[in-house]
Amino acid sequence: MSKSIDVELKQVRKTFGSNVVVDNFSLQIREGECVSFLGPSGCGKTTTLNMIAGFLEPDSGEIWIKGKRMNGVPSNKRELGMVFQTYSLFPHMTVAENVAYGLKLRKVPKAEIKRRVSKVLELVKLPHVADRYPKQLSGGQRQRIAIARALVIEPSLLLLDEPLSNLDAKLREELREEIKRLHLETGVTTIFVTHDQEEALYLSDRIVVMSSGKVEQIGTPLEIYNQPATEFVHTFIGKSNKLPAAVESAADGVLTLRAAAGFTMKAPDRGRSLPAGSAVNAYVRPEKLRLAAPGADAGEANSVPGRVRQLSFLGAFAECEVEAGSARLTVRVQTAGEHARLSPGDPVTLIWEPEDVFVFSGEGRTA
Repeated sequence: MSKSIDVELKQVRKTFGSNVVVDNFSLQIREGECVSFLGPSGCGKTTTLNMIAGFLEPDSGEIWIKGKRMNGVPSNKRELGMVFQTYSLFPHMTVAENVAYGLKLRKVPKAEIKRRVSKVLELVKLPHVADRYPKQLSGGQRQRIAIARALVIEPSLLLLDEPLSNLDAKLREELREEIKRLHLETGVTTIFVTHDQEEALYLSDRIVVMSSGKVEQIGTPLEIYNQPATEFVHTFIGKSNKLPAAVESAADGVLTLRAAAGFTMKAPDRGRSLPAGSAVNAYVRPEKLRLAAPGADAGEANSVPGRVRQLSFLGAFAECEVEAGSARLTVRVQTAGEHARLSPGDPVTLIWEPEDVFVFSGEGRTA
């Protein structure tokens, strides 16, 4: 059974003066989905969220929630739950009073308020802090209470605006796990704004990648990572080695590239024919590169001799910087096994499959 569309944006546009902040944004979000707006500061993701929330009005276009057109409808009439990065808890109220605030505004009976507050504090695993004040809580606990306050009104849509950005790395990891668990348990349609690619990949059913007010790509985490539509998406999501190159030839769906670093490699053209001599940027991710002994047979794969220049230990894996021609490429390797014995100066062979190379032409689209 197909799920209904909970949120729809139709060619939404927003400007501040002469600055176009959001340009022709269209999106459908299905019931129960968690969708992330991902991009760098100033890309328009928070402005888009604020238009959905009713804090800003679009200059043109339409916003629909649960089948109702929301243009001109005030925020307090949209039945939304909103969580900010700054917690926004009332310091003079206890946790229970903070969580109950939205219910009191809606004139919910006292017995029902008590029941729902107790239930949602159990949901965020903080029933024992009900009588404490915000200043007595850790940052992670305060953010979980902010989420509880948003969920207790049983919103049709939950909006989270960079809720983890004020937390340290360990707390961010713990709380993103909590947010995923809560989403799975409640099933509430959720929009999550972040500039952190790892958060978006971890939490989302789909990701909207934005840049300079425009949508670069909409897709699942796997699609965004493995099938980037533009050069911006590829470079923003994850690490990648950039190799400026020129097309030597194109035949049977395969490009032969001459890298500026001084070696040739094969890559798929992915449906776009590029004439010989075209300037392109080729990319290969660190985890797609393999290290082998000098002179190793690579078969049909790309290969080039190299020399280890630097090793950086990162726990379960290490990043190895290898000089190949005039380029320095980062290779991600396991720290267990033979790669653990590598040292700066060691000769190696770099090997990577042609299908793991992404080629972008001058306009930034996948070639």
